Amino acid sequence: MKTIDKIPSTKISRATNIIKTGLKVGGNYISHYGEKIVNPSKDRSSLDKNNAKDIYDGLSKMKGSALKVAQMLSMEKNVIPQAYANEFAQAQFSVPPLSPPLVVKTFRKYLDKSPLEIFDSFDTKSYRAASMGQVH
Repeated sequence: MKTIDKIPSTKISRATNIIKTGLKVGGNYISHYGEKIVNPSKDRSSLDKNNAKDIYDGLSKMKGSALKVAQMLSMEKNVIPQAYANEFAQAQFSVPPLSPPLVVKTFRKYLDKSPLEIFDSFDTKSYRAASMGQVH
């Protein structure tokens, strides 16, 4: 599984992430309707699947409350298209973990020490990751 090397924490970096996600979704629509010109019977399933993946990827990069939105939406199977519910369900059990260098950097930022200075042993590779934290 890929890891997250940087969490956008400023308003500008979070807004940039949202804009990038919006541009990806817009590109999906352009591609879908371009293909629909050639094949008028094309349904929305691939569009929904691509949009759901791009939106989930954008939310998972932001972690925290943004990823909680995906978790909540995944539980509303009758409100959103199935492709979105399926993709967002990953937020329940399979979130990209922070990279080992970012884990160490986070420890140093908030505790002024590396994990190995605090604990007898510490594996920088996480065992599991969730929206609000991960287990080492």
